[in-house]
Amino acid sequence: MSTSTNPNAPTKDNPYASELLVNRLMTEGSDKETRHFELSLKDSGLEYLPGDSLGVVPTNCEEVVSDLLHAVGLTGEETITLGEESIGLKDALMNRLACTVLSKIQIKKFNEFAQSDKLNDLLQIANKDSLVDYMWGRELIDLLLEFPQSGISAQDFVGLLRPMPPRLYSIASSLSAHFEEVHLTVAVVRYEGNGRKRKGVCSSYLAERVGQNVPCYLHPNKNFKLPEDPSIPIIMVGPGTGIAPFRAFIEERKSTGATGKNWLFFGDRSQKTDYLYGNEWESYQKDGILNELDLAWSRDQAEKVYVQHKMLEKGSQLWSWLNDGAVFYVCGDASRMAKDVDRALRTIAQEEGSMSEEDAGTWVKGLQKERRYLKDVY
Repeated sequence: MSTSTNPNAPTKDNPYASELLVNRLMTEGSDKETRHFELSLKDSGLEYLPGDSLGVVPTNCEEVVSDLLHAVGLTGEETITLGEESIGLKDALMNRLACTVLSKIQIKKFNEFAQSDKLNDLLQIANKDSLVDYMWGRELIDLLLEFPQSGISAQDFVGLLRPMPPRLYSIASSLSAHFEEVHLTVAVVRYEGNGRKRKGVCSSYLAERVGQNVPCYLHPNKNFKLPEDPSIPIIMVGPGTGIAPFRAFIEERKSTGATGKNWLFFGDRSQKTDYLYGNEWESYQKDGILNELDLAWSRDQAEKVYVQHKMLEKGSQLWSWLNDGAVFYVCGDASRMAKDVDRALRTIAQEEGSMSEEDAGTWVKGLQKERRYLKDVY
């Protein structure tokens, strides 16, 4: 199966209306809300490979839009211009414009109307740290409520907003295993900031606001693919929703009869509530498809255990696999997890390969150049 090159294939500007087949909570009893979604690709012409992503074009929450309109004294029935198109204000806010995230550019544009000394001070280069602190936990609605501007026109208001960006999700299925379907693993974002309840635009859209169809398109990722040689072993590190592409990898390896060994490192908070696709991994291990399975639970014991700790525990075996030509994959959080995994890999090279810190760094860079150390991090 190859990624579709159909010139008429759906795009982010002309997405495919996919029927939502399954919306299942996977973390019953957890304080995290992670869901499994299954969408139909029937008659779409879309074909994907494990490692690709699906772009989802969401709509905003109606409550968020209503609050914004009320804050600026507009009805939503006003007509505004987007590019060369005339469109109703509420329609634009619901479907075309980003209405939550607050940026420095927005504050600067807004202060052309507000003329606030406080905002003017925050926008000074010397106060950039204070501006970051101010924006933390705040959304556009908070700015409008703190500095009321009832006289702003509909056209000027939308001038503060940027186009609604699509969201990319790593595909959690193989077409070889699920004909004309695509699966997603999504952490639904919900939190409280500045005294108001917040939720992620796209994750909450999928979880609670989708009607019959989800607008979507394919986003290929040529830099995160299974080895062309199916006999090559693979090592996968994917805690949390970083597990998504590796579900696709294992389904593909099973469906195509790949002979290469497979090793998965997965972690989350608690095995009882957060073991995403746990039954599948146990079954794959029992059937000999998943040769090694290492699990890290951060809250099931006094000391927090993460995937990098499990890597270090299995350092000798990991070193052996890598020397046998295994490809090493990481998917998930870029800010902490991916860096911790990278450090663990370097430590293993030092301890098992008797390398200096500098030589271990060179060895890791060599893996990357050989495309045997691949990341899909965000």
